[in-house]
Amino acid sequence: MDFVPDYETAKKDVRDAVFGTYSQAYTVTNEDLRKSMCFMLEKCENALVVAASGDHPLFCSLYGAKNVDAFDISYNAKCIMDIKTLALNTLNHQDYIRFIKDLYNISVPLMDVKNMDRVLYKLPKTEYDYIYALRESPIFIRKSISLNVAVLPTQFEYNKLQESVKATYNFMLSNICKMGGKLTKSYDFIHLSNIFDYVQSFNYEFVILSLMEHVNPGGRIVTQFFSEGNDDTFGIRMTKLAEKRKNWIFNKKIINSVGKFDYLKNGIYVLERVR
Repeated sequence: MDFVPDYETAKKDVRDAVFGTYSQAYTVTNEDLRKSMCFMLEKCENALVVAASGDHPLFCSLYGAKNVDAFDISYNAKCIMDIKTLALNTLNHQDYIRFIKDLYNISVPLMDVKNMDRVLYKLPKTEYDYIYALRESPIFIRKSISLNVAVLPTQFEYNKLQESVKATYNFMLSNICKMGGKLTKSYDFIHLSNIFDYVQSFNYEFVILSLMEHVNPGGRIVTQFFSEGNDDTFGIRMTKLAEKRKNWIFNKKIINSVGKFDYLKNGIYVLERVR
């Protein structure tokens, strides 16, 4: 990734909660990824997924994707994703869980998180220098409330990830509305987790159409909304879009999820390019 971060702009944008290149990244996912990743094809060579907290690419690998590309509007999302990937290849499961809990805990200074020194030095120099320069800034969303460990990989899942994830993921720094023009290959699975909560409704079709050009036969584009209200409009428009496109079908899947993941009652949307 050819990008040189601007430390002063980053410090200001993070402090002012500016949405863009230096948006705060989630420390952990707020989603039930085991539910949404089950829509991946049984054999998935290439997947494209939002970097977010870094959990999305990891769970994409966990569920069988051989090659995973990640994208996000925020450079901080790349940082947390790379930290987690390197921690995965450095720590045992127990230490990893402790590491993520401390990383999530707002009362623990970022650079004082146990085992952080074992992970950071493995980052590319540009990324290491950036994180060190912004060590006093809230580049990751951290909380004082207890972490729901259900979002973290189990021992079994962790073992599988250690076997399958040997390097950091390819990353594209991009607004979703510009992603289509940056892609150079096709995918079997594109996961747009909560992306359309941040996209103006008149751009729904533009984004989907640009990504359709990069889906292999039999491949899927999967998305869902976190907020309520927009999802019904999106469903209607995607149904009409699929009807106009040859070899595409659209479905809304309702999955059972309660408690912390209750928002999934909105449903998961699946656009599939039939063979």
